[in-house]
Amino acid sequence: MTGRLALAALLLASLAGGCGIGGSAAIDAPVAVYVSLPLTGPRGVDGRDAADGARLALERAGGRAGSISVRATYLDDARGRWWDPAAVGANARAAVQDSSAAAYIGELDSEPTRGSVPITNDAGLLQVSPGAGAVDLTTPAAGYPDSPDRYQPSGSRNFARTVPSDQLVAEAAAEWASELRATRAAVSSDGSAFGELAAAEFRSTAAEHGIQVSPAAPAGQGGVAAVYDPAAEILTVGGPSPGRYAVSAEVAASRLPGRDFAGQFQQRFHRPPGPYAAYGYEAMELVLQTIGRAGTDASSFRDRVRNGIFGARRDGSVLGSYSITSNGDTTECMIQRYRIVGTTRVALAAPCPAR
Repeated sequence: MTGRLALAALLLASLAGGCGIGGSAAIDAPVAVYVSLPLTGPRGVDGRDAADGARLALERAGGRAGSISVRATYLDDARGRWWDPAAVGANARAAVQDSSAAAYIGELDSEPTRGSVPITNDAGLLQVSPGAGAVDLTTPAAGYPDSPDRYQPSGSRNFARTVPSDQLVAEAAAEWASELRATRAAVSSDGSAFGELAAAEFRSTAAEHGIQVSPAAPAGQGGVAAVYDPAAEILTVGGPSPGRYAVSAEVAASRLPGRDFAGQFQQRFHRPPGPYAAYGYEAMELVLQTIGRAGTDASSFRDRVRNGIFGARRDGSVLGSYSITSNGDTTECMIQRYRIVGTTRVALAAPCPAR
């Protein structure tokens, strides 16, 4: 028996608590959602925000997705580091080996997500990330051979995300440089596949706005010059009104379409939410919606949950109205702008890049 067939059999056996039409087994026990995020280490603050956002969403839903009871298991994928490969693998395997598991939320960043997606994909388990924006996770991308097929050993998609892709962030940085009247620009790259891909996207969008892009920092040619660092997501602009700015796919809590979210989070956890809290919240909301619409027939339940994410629409959510495309991307496109004053980031607008 293959791994996926064995899991399906286990799911049927453990969740069958009654009989539906035609004698089919019906789900009459809680299903599980695994949440794998960095709860310790350098990314612990962001990871705990995303986890608590997911926890708040499940609590507000009364621990239910439609008529189905849902429990969550929260796991640390960092073990005190940025992320720990052994922890990521262990968390994903724990989820797929749990016959009651209906979905997996994680990871926060793209590199660990590349490690967990093949595991959840092979088992046909839905995975939703609140922070992994890498282009190669959903579409073919330069520098990432055979992407995204390399993350899909089952041959079917199982990954979606609630955060806009890195491509939109680079596009937004170039558009903002144009709005700040930059006529010349340079973009740095650390030589990694991500750095080269983001730099290429910035150059392309900047050129569309009439900005002359050079490989080195522009100087002494008149006009306003800008430099973009994709790794740090920092845009530095010279000219008569020089400044340092930041762009981020995660919208600041004060700029969210769901204006009551920050207050709800503060009341529940006694601290203000960081930018990742809303994306963890929405990842759980999206998962609960998909579970609730999958029906209660235990036969092929994981498959229906997984397939139901693609094309799913969310109206009036914390992140506004959006849908999940056929490749797992979100149509939510707001990119947060910050002005950097000393060591402080001052949240500005969060527009969508022009298409």
